[in-house]
Amino acid sequence: MYKCKPERNPKQAMLLLLGSILLIIGTFSLGILWEEYKGAINLAAMFIVAIAIYIIIRFTMTEMEYTLADGTFIITKIVGNKRTDQGALDLAETIDLVTKEEYKAKGYNKTYNNFFNYSQNLGGKHWFFVVGFAGKRAVIEFEPNEPFVAIMKDEIEKAKKEPHSQPPHEGPGGGILI
Repeated sequence: MYKCKPERNPKQAMLLLLGSILLIIGTFSLGILWEEYKGAINLAAMFIVAIAIYIIIRFTMTEMEYTLADGTFIITKIVGNKRTDQGALDLAETIDLVTKEEYKAKGYNKTYNNFFNYSQNLGGKHWFFVVGFAGKRAVIEFEPNEPFVAIMKDEIEKAKKEPHSQPPHEGPGGGILI
């Protein structure tokens, strides 16, 4: 079993928090300055607050963990002490594992049915796991470190060569995604 947990970017978290606070203060200030549009501006400000809360929780309080075990790629989301499996995919169903540049160059960005982003940070080196899933093509964006990518590529090759029975998570198409 191999695990990878991306490192959190504290600078990004602080910039997101600061940017959200400034945007909210600015929007409410506009509501004070333009009295005739106060209702619409306050409504927009509340919408910005909701989006800011989502972004702050998603990119500052949420951690991702990637696991390779028994020919399966498992994605786990961690918020506080709560761990939730987001997906378990059969590595034998892998179509490709590529960087962002290769993903665009090979045209995968135009030929997928489902796209899932399991990255922990906004920037950084992201990889794209293209997999056959339930008769369709799914793309998983995630941010593993280089040693995990090397291990994952080896595990994919091994899984494709080995004859295997139905994985423990069952069902056609190579796994479960939530």
